[in-house]
Amino acid sequence: MTTNAAQGTNLPSKRRKYRYAMYGCLAVGIAGYLLGLQVEMPLAALAVYWAAFLGFLGIQRGSSVTIYDERHHALERKAAKRTIGVVGAVLILVGPALPALSAAGYEPPTLVLGALYGYAAMFFLLGAFCIGMRCWK
Repeated sequence: MTTNAAQGTNLPSKRRKYRYAMYGCLAVGIAGYLLGLQVEMPLAALAVYWAAFLGFLGIQRGSSVTIYDERHHALERKAAKRTIGVVGAVLILVGPALPALSAAGYEPPTLVLGALYGYAAMFFLLGAFCIGMRCWK
């Protein structure tokens, strides 16, 4: 009697198992880092965090299966486009208002200024990568 079931590995299950292991490493690293900071052992906290991150990279690079498929890449592209759109809208709307607020006597908090500078730096980096990829493609 023959069977119709495919012999071999269950690829989606393997992918899922590796993804769980990767994100488990990150969760352990973040939890260990926060715990180490709570007990005032910052070097041990950093060591746990870096070890977990290296575990994440080791699983990602060393696994025998492709961990992410086309569906994941399409979702990531869509999420990245929406994120860039939201951040760009915030930068366009809030950035030019800051000099006007300063002229009106309101000093924006340094956290807001830092966030806007970070957004501007992110768009500068995005533009640099876009230009670079067009030139060297």
